Amino acid sequence: MRHWATFRLLVLTLALMVLTPVAVGGVPLQAQTSRVSLSGWLEYFHDPEQAFTFATVRTQDFHRLPDFRSLGYDDGAHWFRTQVSPEADVPPRWIFAIGTPELEYVDVWAEQADGTFKQYEMGYYRPYENRPLKTRLFALPIEAFEGAQIYFRVRTNNAINVQAEIWQPAAFSANQTTDNFFRGLYFGILLISVILYAIMGARLRDVPIAAYSGYVASLFLFHLGTNGYIPVFMGANGAWFTDVLPRLGWLGGGMSIVLMWDYLLNLKDNYRRVHWLYWFTIWFNLALLPFILIPSLVAPWLLAIVELANVLNCVNFFIGMILVLLFWKRTRQPELMVYFIAFVIPALGTLVNTANNQGLLIQNEVTSNFYQVTSLIHVLVMSYGMALRLRQVQRDKAAAEHEVAVATQRAEEQRRFVAMLSHEFRNPLVAIDRAVQMIQMKAPNLMPSEVERLLRIRANTATLSNFVDNFLLVEMLEHRGVVPSRKSCSLRATLENVVDQLSEADANRVNLRVVPDDLSIYADETLLSAAVRNLISNALRYSPAETSVEVHAACDDAGLRIRIVDYGPGLDEEALVQLGTPYFRAKTSLGKKGTGLGYYFTQCIAQAHGGSLRAYSPEGRGLTVEMVLPNTHAPSAA
Repeated sequence: MRHWATFRLLVLTLALMVLTPVAVGGVPLQAQTSRVSLSGWLEYFHDPEQAFTFATVRTQDFHRLPDFRSLGYDDGAHWFRTQVSPEADVPPRWIFAIGTPELEYVDVWAEQADGTFKQYEMGYYRPYENRPLKTRLFALPIEAFEGAQIYFRVRTNNAINVQAEIWQPAAFSANQTTDNFFRGLYFGILLISVILYAIMGARLRDVPIAAYSGYVASLFLFHLGTNGYIPVFMGANGAWFTDVLPRLGWLGGGMSIVLMWDYLLNLKDNYRRVHWLYWFTIWFNLALLPFILIPSLVAPWLLAIVELANVLNCVNFFIGMILVLLFWKRTRQPELMVYFIAFVIPALGTLVNTANNQGLLIQNEVTSNFYQVTSLIHVLVMSYGMALRLRQVQRDKAAAEHEVAVATQRAEEQRRFVAMLSHEFRNPLVAIDRAVQMIQMKAPNLMPSEVERLLRIRANTATLSNFVDNFLLVEMLEHRGVVPSRKSCSLRATLENVVDQLSEADANRVNLRVVPDDLSIYADETLLSAAVRNLISNALRYSPAETSVEVHAACDDAGLRIRIVDYGPGLDEEALVQLGTPYFRAKTSLGKKGTGLGYYFTQCIAQAHGGSLRAYSPEGRGLTVEMVLPNTHAPSAA
């Protein structure tokens, strides 16, 4: 690439030697002229190896450049020369200004009245304090006398875009004031857009809007660098920022735009391959971040990777444009067409900027600022598109809230219906149980099979009755229909009463331990008994008959802890996560009676007391459930 650029410059130099005559005379300066453009007045000499000194270059042949046109990309030294020819009545002091502001190294030799040359070392990468005039351009005062010569050398990794002007001091100052005002207005619009989009994206939790704020921020940083304002703002501390901020803008822009398209078009569901390509781009750009933040890590091999990133960004852009058109054709959403038009505008600006950097267009006020102007138009058009999106997001949110309200109302109606139905189940269940009891009392000589059938009827009736009672109690707890009626009671007596209500076989399997033995608690004894009964029943049901169930109760700083430990099959991580969901039953419950409400019911009782319930299964064997109830001591008499 370097040899091709050198060959191109040699061809251009030969063409200039043949087609352009040597300059005769100098730039005419008149008293009534406030500004003189050096377009057509600059002479050029190329030093590809950066081997020539200023004294040597003065002896070389320079060739006239017909206009301001980029010389392309080349890492050699580029020398320019001009001379002035003032009229007799012109002021002696003028301002010589060189652009563009992103030239890395600019060395100027200005001839003095005594025939000597004064050297100035300026450039984007050089300290801002080196500039004789504190502006974003490379400007310096010169003495205007007949035949005064000015040489300057440019070395840059960017396109060799060189413009030069000679100003009267007052006119230069006025022009800079006006120019900075309009450029400040431009940056102000970008900065306000970044803040607004970031706030809207965070407020609405909308990734496309937030990502677009990152894209506008990248434009802000990139143009802040290309306009030469970073050294102005950072001053003596600007070396690192001068190098890093524009590159961060380039890097952030590539990531933000693919992130916006990915979420905006829902590529994960619609075009999964493009989705993975875009996320590869994001991670690829993130891998370049250390080299951006630490410029000393940059090596020649990295430039090839940067070129690959540029190609990848271009491919992503065209894919995004095609997909936007496809989605617009499918849905006819107007904001999609606005997005398409908004991004075509800066694409046109990029095309003009590329042609400008390659020397295909003459540099003037239009071509030099075209990309920046199109970026501003893009932001304004995109603002309209984002307004349309915001309106659609608000509509979708309102529709979702309405659907949630309707669903909540229907669920509440269903819950009331089921609660009412469950309540009505009690009477027939009680009637069935009493009828079976009457049969057992009046027909004591039934066959064993018939007795077993009656016992099964009573057991099933008790199970269904218990399910109805649990369901109704959970409903009341959830809707605060039941408030725990706390009172002081003996914990051991409460737990022993629960164990006594079990069958003899089950009671013998329970090992009860309370520390201290005379522990007194302040809770709803009825609800607490029901909760513990559920946990013990579950532990007995899901553990082998030959194993025991440990019930430990103690008080510490957190409150009352009741721990029930069984030695059954336990639960896996997935089941433990879902434990406590109404009607959930794990795989280990197959073939076991239950409703899936016991743990949930106990959890509601613990929460009603301001406590908590948690379960864990050590190494997948056995299950431990711990209920913690804070503030278990009765309040003082005061």
